[in-house]
Amino acid sequence: MKFHPNLYVKVSILLLSIVAIPTVLLGYLSFNQSNQQIQTITKMFLFDDLNHNAIRMKSLLSQTELQSEKVLESSKMKTLLKNMPPQSSLEEYDFIRQINPLLEEMRGGYELNVYPLNPKSYANYSGNVTGDEDWFQTALSLEGKGAWYVRSTVDGLPSELLYVRAIRDYPVLQPIGVLTLHVPRYLLDNQFVIPEQINAISYYMLEGSGRVIASRSRNSGEGELIRIDPDSEDQLSEGSPLKIIHRNGIDFYVVSKPLDSNNWRMAALIPIKEVTGPIVKIKRFTWLLVASSIGVMSILLLLLVRSVTIPIRTLVRSMRTVYKGQLVYCDDYSLRKDEIGQLVRGYNSMIKGMYELIDKMKLYEEEKRKLEIRALVHQVNPHFLYNTMDTIKWKAEKVYAPEIVSMVDSLSNLLRFSIHTDEELTTLEREMEYVKNYVSLVLQRNYDAFSVYYQIDRDILYRPFMKLTVQPLVENAIKHAMNVLENGEGKIMITVRGSEDRIMCIVEDNGPGISGEIPKNAAKFQETAYNPNSSGVGLLNTDRRLKLRFGGSFGITLENRESGGCKVILLHPLIDTESSSL
Repeated sequence: MKFHPNLYVKVSILLLSIVAIPTVLLGYLSFNQSNQQIQTITKMFLFDDLNHNAIRMKSLLSQTELQSEKVLESSKMKTLLKNMPPQSSLEEYDFIRQINPLLEEMRGGYELNVYPLNPKSYANYSGNVTGDEDWFQTALSLEGKGAWYVRSTVDGLPSELLYVRAIRDYPVLQPIGVLTLHVPRYLLDNQFVIPEQINAISYYMLEGSGRVIASRSRNSGEGELIRIDPDSEDQLSEGSPLKIIHRNGIDFYVVSKPLDSNNWRMAALIPIKEVTGPIVKIKRFTWLLVASSIGVMSILLLLLVRSVTIPIRTLVRSMRTVYKGQLVYCDDYSLRKDEIGQLVRGYNSMIKGMYELIDKMKLYEEEKRKLEIRALVHQVNPHFLYNTMDTIKWKAEKVYAPEIVSMVDSLSNLLRFSIHTDEELTTLEREMEYVKNYVSLVLQRNYDAFSVYYQIDRDILYRPFMKLTVQPLVENAIKHAMNVLENGEGKIMITVRGSEDRIMCIVEDNGPGISGEIPKNAAKFQETAYNPNSSGVGLLNTDRRLKLRFGGSFGITLENRESGGCKVILLHPLIDTESSSL
């Protein structure tokens, strides 16, 4: 048995032989091994250097926190802060004269400020500090513990770190003031040590949101080689040990690690091109090989496409002929074993099917014509029936028989409504008139053996409604409930109301109800014990008509009433009068 590859197999083999095999082999040898080695070395180097700089940064922060202990241990400072707020400018100047020497004595390497508990009472000393600042209130709430704040004062970039801590009076531990230590940005930046052998590496200390607190790079005096956007999706984070990010058109290797507190972290970045320089020549050679393969592949694909497009054009010409009304077969390329041959054979099969369908339609039309002629031959002229009913009515009136006149009127209305079946939809008002005529005939025939009550929403009387759907429900109640009750005991309640998207018609009776398991819908009605001698065709046909016309959510359901009797519910869509064909 010969193997006939299809078009997909041909293209797959061609692409695999020309491009995939050499590209995969060369890419695996040149890039995979080289990149793995470079990433391993880079990760080890960056982590080692990052740990060293993290130790230096932690040491600086620890020294700052230790300096605050000197202020807390100063009894002179506590005594001065516990004094009553000054009542005059002279008293405030005296406070300034006493606190300034203490600040100079404890200042150390950072700018130190001490604020009384109520800075507003020390306007000349406190300056713009009012005590309402977030950092001031946070320091008071931490019960003697310190907190770090990042202050941004130059172009939205952090210019310094602020360490705040409450000064408390012992032993009552009540706050009497707040101290602040200012660590300038340049001092933070200088804690980063950049290796001499690498020029483009950058170090960052970041907040949890991604904002830069401190940074240093040999390529930029400000230490801002790249800008870390806190709203960016690929922030520097503690994810995989070595990540690749893209900033300002440059790809970087990046590693990061958290500091011990403050939700800060350290990060180190180095451009990928800085460490992948030795494989640039291999990369260029690879691109040259790929370009040559693409050129060869393009020529071969051009030949392949011509072998596909020419048969398709022939097939399109045949299809255009069909569009003009002439059915023609495509005799070319039908012997090919690939998809083109399958397509041509499928087209020819379609043309053959269309010929067969045309022949069938001719037979159907001929049969339809014969049926229409047969129906016309057997059709009874409705006017003959109407005229006969009018004659009976006239004779009944002549002998003063009003009951017969009423019955003939009701019967005439029933005939007129049921004979005209050209339209499937009528109005709810006409449907209910038909029901009332039917009920009138039944009551006159049974000498008013039961009562029928109506409760109809008048706002929906002129809405379109399917013909001959409510009467089977009423007939069902009369047949299975009223006929088993004593005269005068039977009652039927017909309720019709509308909602946003549907009309609900409920027919209730006080009969014996449904015995046994209640069917879920009218299609199961004949299986119930409600009426074992009847098949329930009326409800079944009505339910099918509603579902075929409007969908499965509409139709008829049955249930027993709590007070006895049966309830039949008909759901009908609420149709706009304008959208109906009435």
